[in-house]
Amino acid sequence: MSDLVIASNRGPFSFSEDFVKEAEESIEKGSSLPEPQDFGAGGLVGAMAGLLKGDNWDTTWIGASMGEKDIDVARGHYNFLFKKMLEEEIAPYHFPLIQIDEGNRMHFTYKEYDYYMRFAIFDTKHMHSYYSKFSNGFLWPLMHLTRSPLFYKKTSIFPKPHFEKNDFVQYTSSGVTLANTIIDEIGKKRKLKDKKEDIVVWNQDYHLMQIAEVFKALLMENGDAGQEKANIHVGQFMHTPFFNIHEIQGLIREDKRRRIKEQILDPFYESIETVLQKLTWGLLSNDFIGFHTKEYCDNYLEALEEWFPVQIKIANHSYEIIRQNDVTTLAAFPIGVDVDRILSEVSDGKRLEYKIKNEDLCDKISSDKKNGRIIFGGLERCDYTKGLIERFGIFNHVLNKLKGEKKEARFYQVTALSRSDNPDYQKLQAALEGEVVKINGTFQDGSVIHISEGIPSPQNYRFMKEVDVMLVTPLEDGMNLVAFEYILSQKFRHPKDRGMLILSKSGASRVLEQNGFGEEDGLIYINVMRSKDAAKKMIQALSKGLHLSERIIDYVAAEHRVKDWAEKNINAILNCRKTA
Repeated sequence: MSDLVIASNRGPFSFSEDFVKEAEESIEKGSSLPEPQDFGAGGLVGAMAGLLKGDNWDTTWIGASMGEKDIDVARGHYNFLFKKMLEEEIAPYHFPLIQIDEGNRMHFTYKEYDYYMRFAIFDTKHMHSYYSKFSNGFLWPLMHLTRSPLFYKKTSIFPKPHFEKNDFVQYTSSGVTLANTIIDEIGKKRKLKDKKEDIVVWNQDYHLMQIAEVFKALLMENGDAGQEKANIHVGQFMHTPFFNIHEIQGLIREDKRRRIKEQILDPFYESIETVLQKLTWGLLSNDFIGFHTKEYCDNYLEALEEWFPVQIKIANHSYEIIRQNDVTTLAAFPIGVDVDRILSEVSDGKRLEYKIKNEDLCDKISSDKKNGRIIFGGLERCDYTKGLIERFGIFNHVLNKLKGEKKEARFYQVTALSRSDNPDYQKLQAALEGEVVKINGTFQDGSVIHISEGIPSPQNYRFMKEVDVMLVTPLEDGMNLVAFEYILSQKFRHPKDRGMLILSKSGASRVLEQNGFGEEDGLIYINVMRSKDAAKKMIQALSKGLHLSERIIDYVAAEHRVKDWAEKNINAILNCRKTA
């Protein structure tokens, strides 16, 4: 069995003080424990699920220590608690089990999951600078700048990317910490197993854009023998879009002018341009880089060509980037969803079980439908990239037109809180509540119901099944799997009762449009920045009685399985290595 190391900012599970305290009290009182709700929060665990079951891979997942008790658990301070759970047959079938194995490796088992975990240790100040400020305050909005208009210039909520040199220093430092943790973990694996086994290191997302470069440098510094080094394969998947170098030139020039105006003298200065150059180049230390779509691949390649003397070749369905004696392969592998699980959760007889203010949500939606209301829906985490304010504006226009036709609608918007300690997200949350009050005040019939705590899986799939018009309207998005989840959720509704999907720019819209899906399949493409035009398209689609087709449901079920996505990436990392 080959070894796999997954590295990401957020690991699959964090041990909070409340989690440990609740477990201790339940053991003491002999009461049952609720299933942990935050296992796999964010979707990355779901994407990696097939790699975490101990079938084909000996997997270790390395992430930052984000829970108050992460380090204590890793050091074995709660072994007595997990041992007691095991004796009483609570873990691992009903609750996670941690066992400290040989080499102090943290073995995690829970239900069908069976893998190792490792925490990279960061203090609070480091995390704030590296994660909150640089990753989320600078890189996250910048990565979504793929086209005109630049959203921070045209929308009230989308923030301008904020850059500070010290935050980049902390970002670089985090890459060193994580890379050293990976090196140490590989060393432990080699002591326990045959050194000739292949090891795949798979880095995830925009938080770790420098990690491959640091990791490769550490391998050289450690003096690994050629064959041992050859058995280590490194890849990265970027879950975000990739910025368009031509579109952000204004931002780069503005940053340069600011430095001159403020007379900043720094012989070792960093600017927006130098930082993006380092991150773009650093990614090339991977053997393979995956993106969701060809457009994101092209954006990355254009940035490389703008800044560096590289040679780019097309090879089958991938690109080869040649510089000096190295070759990095690049390809588009759109991520998928857990098709079988979703279909199982929305099959006949599976009912939506969720309450809002002690009112049964399923009963409320059923009552709305009986009264002739069209059910509009939205579901995602609360983020300014999701076009939420613009979505409410579009629905306001739709509602006006429907009222003129003596029709009624209700919009159920579900937004799980996200990064709520960040001022930009606090501003967004306040603006959303303001929009809800504004629309409901205008129409005085509670046309919008905002569920701000989110709906956990699997009830989220059952909620989507009840929706007639699903709005997936990001300003820009890496993929937005809600689009695929909604399509699958309609599988077991009668073909004439199925809903329609309203979709703006995202990886999902690019993938579906490229494969020829459109109005005849119940899919309406809109420009979220043109609210009146978008509303007009939606009214026309309703008048035509459009519904999601069997063709688009079958396509998503066959072509967008997350297990296939993971296997394609791993195979590409293993098999792409070439010499210039």
